[in-house]
Amino acid sequence: MQSIFQALEQAFKEAGRVLTAAHIAPDGDAVGSAAALAHIALHFGCETRILLDIGRGGHPVLTLPAPVVSGCAELEGFVPDLVVFADCGDAARAGAEMQPLIKSGGFPGTDGIRPLIVDIDHHAGNPEYGRINLVRPERAATAELVGLFAEYLGLPLSGGLGEAVYLGLVTDTGNFTFSNTTADCLGMAARIVAAGLDVADFTRRADNNWSLARMRLWGKLMNSVTLHAGGAVSCCLVRKEWLDAAGLGSEDLEGFASRLRCLKGVRVGLFIREEAGRKCRVSLRSMSDFDVRRPAALFGGGGHASAAGATLNVGPDEAARILLKELEAELRNQSISRGKAGQRSRRSQQIKIGEC
Repeated sequence: MQSIFQALEQAFKEAGRVLTAAHIAPDGDAVGSAAALAHIALHFGCETRILLDIGRGGHPVLTLPAPVVSGCAELEGFVPDLVVFADCGDAARAGAEMQPLIKSGGFPGTDGIRPLIVDIDHHAGNPEYGRINLVRPERAATAELVGLFAEYLGLPLSGGLGEAVYLGLVTDTGNFTFSNTTADCLGMAARIVAAGLDVADFTRRADNNWSLARMRLWGKLMNSVTLHAGGAVSCCLVRKEWLDAAGLGSEDLEGFASRLRCLKGVRVGLFIREEAGRKCRVSLRSMSDFDVRRPAALFGGGGHASAAGATLNVGPDEAARILLKELEAELRNQSISRGKAGQRSRRSQQIKIGEC
């Protein structure tokens, strides 16, 4: 990664204005990575903005280091010459508003401004749509890559920078419990703690900020969970009217999809969130023995082996019907494949025994 780090360093040195951005409906890794990159931009003396759709309430864990906008219209004349996308597995995940920038190189609403586009990500299948691409699927989180770049620059992972990187690490590893947890990411977390992060305080800010409305909504959702495919698939859907009635947003559902894996015997969790305009956001979660990227990809989505998502232009009940049918077929195919593999193994053993 040395050569890419060198190119990134040069890009920041030459930039006057930097926009850091993440994917739509950003999770902790997206927010943390974009925030950490903003810290780095400020280190180089760049005028900086952060494009994140996190609502007007800010972020419950991080104090973001630069002004935050939720769309290009809010940039108000701020035209960057460097745009860094963090945790966007493909250009579409950056949102419809950013497509003209990515596809043509020109910034929306300007004439002839063609910023340098950087793509920093850890999703498999990333098409590397930037002029500089730092894509490493083997890394636990995009924030880990940003942390490595910061350390390459000689920046300590302390203060706001350390917190931002740590948020990305804990989000995408499930607090260091998922199969993507590596010695490298644990080592980075240890360096952040050694640099002064108060883990107990961070966890309190991350977890102890629920509203009563959110707690009650989660209770309602848990009561609505259904099991399918002989108990191998758990399914839950949240209707837009439920969120609207409670005065809640998509950020209040963060983490619920992963809870669907907690049921004994469940191999795949399917969570469906209804959005405006007859559209649904689908989240798939699994344990390491079932790759949810394939069913997500069938509907134009993507992600990781144990966590993926897609958007379907149908209502929630139809989305559930379509996805459950696909997941049940995939589970059957996997079961058949395992059965054939077992038969081949037994035949192989019989041949060896006969040869002996």
